[in-house]
Amino acid sequence: MEVLFGGKPMDELKRSVDYSRKRLQAIRNCESKVSDILWKSTQKIIAASKRYRGTGRLTNESALLSYAKNVTAEAEESINSYISAYSKVSCKILGIDSENIESFLVSDIYGKTTSERNAVYLGNFAEDIVRMIKAGTLMGYSDQQILSSIRTGYKDPYHTSVITKAKRKDINIDVPSYGKGYYKNAYQNIVRNASQVIALAWGQAEQEYGQENKAIGFYVKRGSSYPCEICQNEADAGIHSFKDPYPPYHPNCQCVTVFDFKDNKNK
Repeated sequence: MEVLFGGKPMDELKRSVDYSRKRLQAIRNCESKVSDILWKSTQKIIAASKRYRGTGRLTNESALLSYAKNVTAEAEESINSYISAYSKVSCKILGIDSENIESFLVSDIYGKTTSERNAVYLGNFAEDIVRMIKAGTLMGYSDQQILSSIRTGYKDPYHTSVITKAKRKDINIDVPSYGKGYYKNAYQNIVRNASQVIALAWGQAEQEYGQENKAIGFYVKRGSSYPCEICQNEADAGIHSFKDPYPPYHPNCQCVTVFDFKDNKNK
């Protein structure tokens, strides 16, 4: 069976596998861009922290935190731009208009917009970096030691980092709790938010493509051998209607969608 894919005939299973592969690549590319932005923001905060540190103490923690939040707030626009760009790549690949995806990107997703989530997580990220600076300062670290310790631990500061070392020395550093379903560290929340939005956008674009090409439904094929009950149930369910849940079903989902074009003139 052949259908139009970006204006060219292509076997539907081959199309779906190729699309899934490109979706995962877009997510990885965006994660890399976000990581670069966050590290540059971190370096800027560390460099400025010298103004707020004395020997073995922070001289003005609130001022440092305020500065840090301003720095991370400046990163929001760039992160949002990358999320948007990598989301709309899906439309270019499928040969469809990006208007619906653009609307999706500014809409509420599970109660908040992408931008609103990023603003919250970036504020939390600033707090994480300040906590790490505080921990290093209270332990008497030099400027270079603080930079080195944060470089190796800022992506997961509450498991193995300068913060956990400080706590072992009975130095009190608060550990945040953001509620069920959220990571304690903001870095992972920022990256996960970007990844999930891109994945959802690619899923919506593919649905639009299928409906525009008069697909009557879709099958779900596993793209991974990882034992996932959610994905396996969807794959075992046979043909789905467009009212059913649509891949990706969870973060890092590698399921592919194969459209049924029984009534399609392109078959």
